[in-house]
Amino acid sequence: MTNRHRYILWAVLLGALPSCGGDGTGGNTCLAITVTYTGSKSGSAYLRIRFGDGGHISGNAPSIQVIMVAENGAAHCLVRGPGDIPFTAAAWIDVSGASAANCADMSSPQCQPSPADPQAQQSGVERFGQSTQVRLDVVDPP
Repeated sequence: MTNRHRYILWAVLLGALPSCGGDGTGGNTCLAITVTYTGSKSGSAYLRIRFGDGGHISGNAPSIQVIMVAENGAAHCLVRGPGDIPFTAAAWIDVSGASAANCADMSSPQCQPSPADPQAQQSGVERFGQSTQVRLDVVDPP
């Protein structure tokens, strides 16, 4: 590799580094989700996050353990316009059986945990250009 090519390679690499991870001026905005459960209930599990701008993250799995494996340690990142966005998050285990029908469309207002379902909920604000932590500690109802 000639010196000229080496300088071009370094220029390209150094120019790309600031774009990794968000710089607060249009870079990545991330939501890092942690779901925990230490109880003994089983059933289909659901995760739903609704944003104030109409966006959402949602999914379901055969068990809460599958959601934990899929989400814990991962981050949902995107490049979007400036501004913070409020969110509400919920995770639950469908021991009541109601979510199978109510959550066929996970964006439906009826898609929510029943009082008998082990569940966790959190509200917060996703900060622009930062990584926002969401922790959902699913607990059995009293």
